[in-house]
Amino acid sequence: MSKYLLDVKNVKTHFFTDRGVVRAVDGIDFKIKRGETLGIVGESGSGKSVASMSVMQLVEEPGKTVEGNILFKGDDLLKKSVKEMRKIRGNEISMIFQEPMTSLNPVFKVGDQITEVLMLHQKMRKEKARNRAVEMLKLVGIPRAERIVDDYPHQLSGGMRQRVMIAMALACEPSLLIADEPTTALDVTIQAQILHLMNDLKEKLGTAIMLITHDLGVVAQMADYVIVMYCGKVVEDAPVEELFENPKHPYTKGLMKSIPNLDDNKKRLDSIKGIVPHPLYLPEGCYFEPRCPNATEKCKKYRPELKEISPNHKVSCFVVNEEVV
Repeated sequence: MSKYLLDVKNVKTHFFTDRGVVRAVDGIDFKIKRGETLGIVGESGSGKSVASMSVMQLVEEPGKTVEGNILFKGDDLLKKSVKEMRKIRGNEISMIFQEPMTSLNPVFKVGDQITEVLMLHQKMRKEKARNRAVEMLKLVGIPRAERIVDDYPHQLSGGMRQRVMIAMALACEPSLLIADEPTTALDVTIQAQILHLMNDLKEKLGTAIMLITHDLGVVAQMADYVIVMYCGKVVEDAPVEELFENPKHPYTKGLMKSIPNLDDNKKRLDSIKGIVPHPLYLPEGCYFEPRCPNATEKCKKYRPELKEISPNHKVSCFVVNEEVV
């Protein structure tokens, strides 16, 4: 048995449009151990969500995963049939989507939606599944769960809907939970509660978490390992403490500098110059070269590979790799 629950190898997910091929995920590698949290960070359009949808095999036309392996418990998910994936989704691998209002069906009561998952995957009878749904709502901290179970999504607040999504995702006690921006659009106090809840459930159930976010504060609190994505590629991969204490890639450093400093609230926020390149017109060399303060002529012509510069710390940058050598 592999020591990794999920092992993603050289996965490429492309979108074939009338204007050309968009390489949304362009050869990424990462691993997640059982009970571990992997944080995936990067700007909007970096490929974070497409990476998660690739794992779940939910990429729709004109998108397609064209290359690589996604090994879950040793089995390649890319070789599974549609029927086999339906048995895995929501059962062994669950996902919390970005917006709970659009993820929950507005015409069904929240309890019925959790019950359906349990009846489908766990083959529970309706009464037992309903009792389990109430139990899960209590587990995620929803008060008056016996009443809330009969409410419709529009009757709940954003924070409550997100808790319902988490209850649904964890109902079958999955081995892997994919959380795509789980605290987006929630106020700060609710964010803290949701993150605390996810950590508690990870400890109680031993669930591994793949956490997708642009919030580095969330990553620092939750993750064991972090990968930083830019234009569909991994540019840095390191344990969370190492990444925050010793970021190496210029893009990662730029992200770190953009974090507000509460001790010096008069200091002007730093930003990364320029914008993310258009996915159909990517630079010939390193994708970050047009925005990089350290770029050389070599960076304009060639694309760097992800290389290990110290134990468990990998960086995709010619300047950094040559300094280490």
